[in-house]
Amino acid sequence: MVRVLFCLALLFVQPVASAETAWNGTSSHSRVVGSGDVRDPAGARLSLSSSEAGKEGFFGAITSLDAAPYRGRDVVLSGVLGVEEGTGNGALWLRGDQSDQVLVFDTTRATPVTLPDGEQERQLRLYIPLATTSLKFGATMTGVGRIHAASLKLHAEPPPAGNVSAYQVLDAAISHIESRALNRSRVDWNTARAQLLTDDLKGLPAGEAYPKVRAALAKLGDRHSLLRTRNQAAQDRSIAIASEPLMANASDDIGYVRVPGLRGTDRQATRRFAADLCQRIEAMAGTVSKGMIVDLRGNTGGNMWPMVSGLFPLLGGGPIGSFRDADGNISPWTERAAEGCEVDMTMTPVAVLIGRRTGSSGEAVATAFKGRPRTRFFGQPTAGVATGNGRIPLPDGSVLGLTQSSFLDRTGELIPGRLTPDVGVEEGQDAIALARAWLRSASK
Repeated sequence: MVRVLFCLALLFVQPVASAETAWNGTSSHSRVVGSGDVRDPAGARLSLSSSEAGKEGFFGAITSLDAAPYRGRDVVLSGVLGVEEGTGNGALWLRGDQSDQVLVFDTTRATPVTLPDGEQERQLRLYIPLATTSLKFGATMTGVGRIHAASLKLHAEPPPAGNVSAYQVLDAAISHIESRALNRSRVDWNTARAQLLTDDLKGLPAGEAYPKVRAALAKLGDRHSLLRTRNQAAQDRSIAIASEPLMANASDDIGYVRVPGLRGTDRQATRRFAADLCQRIEAMAGTVSKGMIVDLRGNTGGNMWPMVSGLFPLLGGGPIGSFRDADGNISPWTERAAEGCEVDMTMTPVAVLIGRRTGSSGEAVATAFKGRPRTRFFGQPTAGVATGNGRIPLPDGSVLGLTQSSFLDRTGELIPGRLTPDVGVEEGQDAIALARAWLRSASK
């Protein structure tokens, strides 16, 4: 009955269109021109560009709306994106804030739009909690260049009917976190339950639990645990998309391979990624007598297994690392080679490039090279989330990405949160040139 009254109340609150959506840049180097209203059936049009990436590594456009007409509803943001210049990725994004606190957020960066793609339609669907005070949304592009968004529209719909309440979702989430999280002992869970698991959630839709699940995860302080909503979790299962193009080449007896992050778990796509990575390395095997450079600086994480599977020629088949949970249980990493991956390059010298964007599974791949003979690390310290996340389903179809373990390298040494390079590379220095110089000297 409470659920019915909740839905009926929403019918009397409808968004009211205005004349024009006002856009701003997300930074001083973002140039934005827009026209039209996102709430109008014709939608809005947006053009944004930048000639410098800035420290954020991206540029974008942002606008804001009062959240009152959208609370307790699903907001759908859609548009047609087209990259006009540059090699970066374009995406839409949408979030709901309570004052200065982000309650919910989503982006289409898992399915990026690039210049070769032409114009592509993208859509986000996000439940807006009752505590939300403002909606913020827009478009972004990594690197430098120019991108446009056409038919950019935002509207609200009732959330899908379901038999799972916010209380059930949060109750299950806290139980899993309390029993399985790496940092579970840092939290007084009786107090946390009393603060977060309130009776009013029994009459509210599952989406109302999400901010409180994230609040419970934040208490762990691991900087890595996360929640994937039902829509996000479904998308994760259907894709496996690299964060940037895979790249490989060889010159002067030295090979180079850039290993991007990989978001998603689709089985066929992950197998293709691993096979492609391995084939590119194997193709250079006879021409890289001085060694290989493995570039992980842009590897922001995702699914580690296709990455290490594709790197099998360099890593080898023995335990290349392991997970250690809060109880001291150790699970070795013994990933098999990608199909058809047979060349043995385990004695080839390797220079591994790491940096601040090397995170999560990117740090796992770097860990797999720690303790490997004839291997040296160049760059800057990594992001500092060198921990293992397990996927735990919740009753409504959302998924916890719960930090459950630390990383150990192949020698059994604990990775203390982040990896540090053997050779530091300052801003303005050429990490690849330094790595090549070491490989040349190591081969003499």
